[in-house]
Amino acid sequence: MKNKIAGVSLNFSHMNFKNIDLISFDSYNSLLDYDIVIIDLTGISSEYDYDKDYNGRERLYSGKKRLSNDDSFKFLSDFKRRKEEIKYLLALGKTLYIMLPVESSFYIYSGKNEYSGTGKNRQKTHLVNEVNVLDILPIKLNVTTGFGSKWAHSTDSPYRILFEVKGMEYYYNAYFSSEDKGIPVAYIANTEKNISKVFPINDGRLVVFPSIFDEEYYSSEKEYRKVINNFLHTIDDLEEEIKVSLDDYSLPEWADKYNILTEKNEKEKIEELNKEIEKLKIEKEKAEDKLSSIQKYKLAFTTSGKELETIIYEIFSELGFKSMPIEHNRADGIFEYNDLKIVTEIKGVNGSSAEKHGAQLEKWVSEFVEKEGIIPKAILIVNGFRKKDLSSRNEAVFPNQMIEYSTKREHCLISTVQLLGIFIDVKNNPSKKEEIITTFLNTVGVYSEYMNFKKFL
Repeated sequence: MKNKIAGVSLNFSHMNFKNIDLISFDSYNSLLDYDIVIIDLTGISSEYDYDKDYNGRERLYSGKKRLSNDDSFKFLSDFKRRKEEIKYLLALGKTLYIMLPVESSFYIYSGKNEYSGTGKNRQKTHLVNEVNVLDILPIKLNVTTGFGSKWAHSTDSPYRILFEVKGMEYYYNAYFSSEDKGIPVAYIANTEKNISKVFPINDGRLVVFPSIFDEEYYSSEKEYRKVINNFLHTIDDLEEEIKVSLDDYSLPEWADKYNILTEKNEKEKIEELNKEIEKLKIEKEKAEDKLSSIQKYKLAFTTSGKELETIIYEIFSELGFKSMPIEHNRADGIFEYNDLKIVTEIKGVNGSSAEKHGAQLEKWVSEFVEKEGIIPKAILIVNGFRKKDLSSRNEAVFPNQMIEYSTKREHCLISTVQLLGIFIDVKNNPSKKEEIITTFLNTVGVYSEYMNFKKFL
């Protein structure tokens, strides 16, 4: 056997077979260890104790059996676990065979009680819920109970061999319909009533199959065992046949020099398409590079440190500012615009700016005056509240307590978001450049333009 097979709640679970592991529904043996799983839904409820009266007879509720209180909870736990396993089993591309039950529903204890009467006459009633074992499946089946042995099967499907097993006695105890699409395999003779169908689910297959393993239909246990083994070999072979698809074929390299039918035309089409794909790849790479070159300017309102200084340098350069060399541990940036010398301090902070930033800028100004003998324009550029979304930056980047200090020293205070606004406006409206930059460089105190980022972002 090439595939590992498990049988759950089967009629012959009391026997031993070398080609199949027989496990109970309530066991902790995982179904995920197997390639093929067969579940007889009829046998599931029989693994649990039913509610009984004082004479040991099973109680019925609305004509159906009810599990005992303790086993009701155990069943629910097992049912949930097996349902998840079935889902994953099919997702892994494996095969599940399901045999339909004669009666699919029964009752279980809900865990809730209802009381009536008072005193000695007070009575407790256990409240129950109806469960349907068909709910364990990932598809919806509308099942009708009906016994018979007159059937027919499809002859143009690999699944036909399921109904050609030597010695197998086939009968059905139910027929069904489903809105889920599947491959019809067998049906009641002279009707369209399905008794077997294959449903592709994810990469796996769910095979609904009629009941076939009742020992009473065979003359001896030896014959019974032989038929079961024949069936196991059949589904093993079928699994291998289904796995092998002509879509997965391969040819030797030399076969490519021979063209059949319209092969040459198809090759030429593929070659043209590959050229188009290559062209599109180049265009995509160019578009991605252009996108990246645009998106990098968002660093102006997201980052800090050297990365922030670098993008501010680039923005100033794009605006026509000339960068001047600076000494180590000196101003964050010295620029020149139309003969005007500019000294900057650039900060990225988690909160608002502070007076110490203005004091640092003033220090750079003093050093510049001492070295060059010229009073530069001082600009403090701050990315405030940098870790917050722009829409959440509701506080002023430059608080009142520092504005007076900077204003007295004729500093221009501007946020990186505002500077980005200048950059975007100049790019979109080149004719306004000189007007915008002149206003910016003439500002003393807080720069008042581009305060609302929503107008340019």
